[in-house]
Amino acid sequence: MSRLRSGQQPSAAAIDHCAGAIADATDAVFTALSTMGVALEQAWSSASDRLEPYETADLADLQHAVFDTLDRNPAFESAGYVLTEGTLRDRRRHLDWWHRNGTDAYEFLVLNLDVDAPDCYDYYSMEWFRAAVDDARRFVSGPLIDLPCADVYIMTFSSPIVAHRHGTQRLLGVAGADVAVSRFEPHIMPALREVPIEAVLVNRERRVIASNDAAYTTGEKLPSLPGDDNSWQTVVPVTDDLGWLLAVGASSAS
Repeated sequence: MSRLRSGQQPSAAAIDHCAGAIADATDAVFTALSTMGVALEQAWSSASDRLEPYETADLADLQHAVFDTLDRNPAFESAGYVLTEGTLRDRRRHLDWWHRNGTDAYEFLVLNLDVDAPDCYDYYSMEWFRAAVDDARRFVSGPLIDLPCADVYIMTFSSPIVAHRHGTQRLLGVAGADVAVSRFEPHIMPALREVPIEAVLVNRERRVIASNDAAYTTGEKLPSLPGDDNSWQTVVPVTDDLGWLLAVGASSAS
């Protein structure tokens, strides 16, 4: 059965406007991460120019950048730096990540990063980290349930941090954030609601990020990727590099 909400058909311009508004909201998240990443890049490069090693203790000077990012972005559940091997002299791997603890303060996330430990949190195996290591590109994973909270859908945004020194580049790691879908939605729902028929924002794994139709729920996996069949009237890429699609107007066969 068709899930059309009205007989109105949106114009191509209206659909493009919706896709553009979603892309703008997404870019705003990455802009915040880029600003946070610049703080690390400048601190690391400055230490290198002085021929001083950059160590774990030095990251304390950057906590303000993480806290400012969280303060300015209420949709962020947590944020921080995830570093490549070799960025710190005194630690093989390090994740400097802070999350909201229900008060005005932020709490440091403690994880076992020992690669030889059975409970190691191997972030090198995570897609959001591999995207930076392998392709030097930004990435979004999810929506997925945030296990510590158990009932919060999040998306993990990551952006590479690259230092440029003496004509060479070095990947220091990523600036990242776990973004609560429920608090990201207010930035994109007005544009979705302007579309007079059902419109669904879907990730590359066919999971629903948001929709203007209650028949589609966050995290739901569609039977097929929009555009692979005739189940939608219009499918528009929202962000080419992230693989998000805006699907509009379910066909009667869906």
